[in-house]
Amino acid sequence: MTSQFAAELCELLVEENFGELFGRIFATLLRYDRLNLPRLKAYSELPNRQLLPALAAMIQQHLVYHYTSYDDGVTYYEANMQSAYYLVRSGKILEFVEERLGKYAATVLSTIMYLGHAQVSYLETLPELTSEAVKANGVSEEHTGHEEDEEQSNGLNGEHSNEQPELLHPTLKVLAAHGYIIRVREAQFQSHADNILDAERVIRSKPEIKALKGKRLEEAVIEGTLGLLKERTDGDLTRGLIVHGIPRGAKRKYSSRRADEPNKKSRTDFASVDGNDDQDEEEENEWSDDEMGYDTTPMESGLVVRVNYNKLDVALRNRRFIELAEQGVSPATAEVYECLLRRIEYQTHQCRDTAEIPREGEEGEQYSVPIALSALAEDVDPRLDLSSSTGPMDTAQPDGRRGKRPLESDVDGTNHEGANGLSSGGNRTFEIDQHLSLLAQPPHNLTSKRMVSGLVTWTVEFRHLARKLRHLELERMIEARYGDVALRVVRVLHAKGKLDEKRLQEISLLPFKDLRQVLASMQAGGFVDLQEVPRDAQRQPSRTIYLWYYDPDHICSSVLQDTYKAMSRCLQRLRFERSRIKDFLEKTERSDVKGNEQRFLSEPELVLLEQWRAKEALLLGEVARLDEMVAVMRDY
Repeated sequence: MTSQFAAELCELLVEENFGELFGRIFATLLRYDRLNLPRLKAYSELPNRQLLPALAAMIQQHLVYHYTSYDDGVTYYEANMQSAYYLVRSGKILEFVEERLGKYAATVLSTIMYLGHAQVSYLETLPELTSEAVKANGVSEEHTGHEEDEEQSNGLNGEHSNEQPELLHPTLKVLAAHGYIIRVREAQFQSHADNILDAERVIRSKPEIKALKGKRLEEAVIEGTLGLLKERTDGDLTRGLIVHGIPRGAKRKYSSRRADEPNKKSRTDFASVDGNDDQDEEEENEWSDDEMGYDTTPMESGLVVRVNYNKLDVALRNRRFIELAEQGVSPATAEVYECLLRRIEYQTHQCRDTAEIPREGEEGEQYSVPIALSALAEDVDPRLDLSSSTGPMDTAQPDGRRGKRPLESDVDGTNHEGANGLSSGGNRTFEIDQHLSLLAQPPHNLTSKRMVSGLVTWTVEFRHLARKLRHLELERMIEARYGDVALRVVRVLHAKGKLDEKRLQEISLLPFKDLRQVLASMQAGGFVDLQEVPRDAQRQPSRTIYLWYYDPDHICSSVLQDTYKAMSRCLQRLRFERSRIKDFLEKTERSDVKGNEQRFLSEPELVLLEQWRAKEALLLGEVARLDEMVAVMRDY
């Protein structure tokens, strides 16, 4: 992601979140790339008493890579732009984790994210996690108010501090089981290029590798380097916490809504420890040992953990796939698809195996792990009405269908209830298969059916869907800028390849005048381009064929840079607007004023505060929307 606008955006994010000192060091490393300590000190013009502690803190925040050379023993520092960019996605990640696992899990993850990485024993001492654990366990603030006043000086409540490890360790285990946190390894503090060179040096020094020559040597070096690199960077903590394809201790939670309420989506959710909703407190708090039925032994106190952004990208990508499915299918079908993606997510560690997205046509298909239909039937809410959204089945089935699957006499879909009021197992599985078959239909082809050892399984073609998301995003932009006629032209060029103007007019069924205007405007915007193919060596215009073409890879790269630039401008505007009313904002942030604005602020100040909050929400909301585009174009 190295570019002018990406570097500018990352510099703004670091300075916005950590202050001017961090921003200055990060900007120096971006400008001069890889530097040793004397050069970094000279270029940044900072004394050692400021530079050294700041570098240590930035390394802990994973904002700076460091690597000590084996040749001269000099340590070099390099900016980590990927970690810096994830600062803009932190709020979205915490919102997702709170929705999935509850408020306390989001608080724990937020604390780890704030610290960069943290030791489990240190997390046990943090007062914010202790107080959150007490609230999550249902201890009322009124009951403990006088005790908190007595012990506020040290930030710990002695009577209830023993509750904290009981909730912290299961929460850490659930975060680890879902893959949202990983073990910190030494290789994670070094850049990918340094890790590859170091691993290759180790592999080439082995005696069995030195004995090889030619092609066999190169193949052995590549294979050994990849294996050693994976071993050094692997911080997976899910081993032993995944049972039968789902995290150990994760309880399937079904909502109590009726099946005919489409606006309230039922979720196969996991334990929530948020105690805000009094009426749902009994159902939400599912951390008790007898219900969970998993090992509640505390995690290793010396274990150092950090946030796994790669796995969280997988979860956010699945959410985009669900939104895509909801545009064309019923809520029941979308819920079945969500259950399938949830199962797949547990066994998918990252969105791609390669750092860069291959070009169109050069990328091989990548299927997810196959999920058995029988396992999927266990996750779908049994109260979900699956038969009404697929329509009644015709009893007069063709010969190819008749006899393949024994069905009950209620095959018309009107009476699928068994003795307990729910669908029978065979019909339920068949209905889920029908919903997944609907998702496998064009134009999106959201699922794929496979037979594995005679069992029906379903997979998701990730690379195909990622390309589909990129194409839909580009088509949305083209239609918004140039209209539906331009969208029709782009779709023709994408489907047919390079075309001359006459052939393009015949296929698109547009007048030459309108077609030329649309092509000219899109060429000026960089969405289509023109290739000149001379018929002879003279290269005369009359003897030249002009071919119009649409290159999604080039356009995605251009749009990505424009998006970085737009995000930078939003943050710069936010900083400027904040500087204009700096004194007023400092007043509103005072401890006596915050939360009591109506009491301490005048009417004009209240109006100004409301205007500022609306402006801040607008700019930050635009940054979050642009981040969705970056995720589609670059990360998914």
